Amino acid sequence: MALVDVEIPGHERFEHHVVRVPQPAAGVVVHDPGRGVLLLWRHRFITDTWGWEIPAGRVEVGETIEEAAAREVLEETGWRPGPLEHLLTFHPANGITDLA
Repeated sequence: MALVDVEIPGHERFEHHVVRVPQPAAGVVVHDPGRGVLLLWRHRFITDTWGWEIPAGRVEVGETIEEAAAREVLEETGWRPGPLEHLLTFHPANGITDLA
C-alpha cells in the first residue's frame, strides 16, 4: 500500500492510495462438458465471507502464465488440467492497484 501524489492535467493535485501488486496472477476456468465447471467453495478471512471461485494464484518468478495456471489447478484441486487456452486478460481494481 502506498500513498501517491497525482496530478491530472486540468484538475487539482490530490493524494491517492495504491495497492502495490508485485506480480500478476492466473485463474483457470476448468470445464468438463459432461460435468460442468470446477469451482472451489472458499472462505476469505478479510471479508469473513464464503464464495465460489475458480482456481487461481500468483505467477511465480520465472514461470509463464500458462505454467502458473496449471500449477494452481493442481495445487488447489488435485486435478491436472489438459491443454489450456487463453480466454481473457483483465485488471482487477485498476483504479487502486498498480498491476498493468
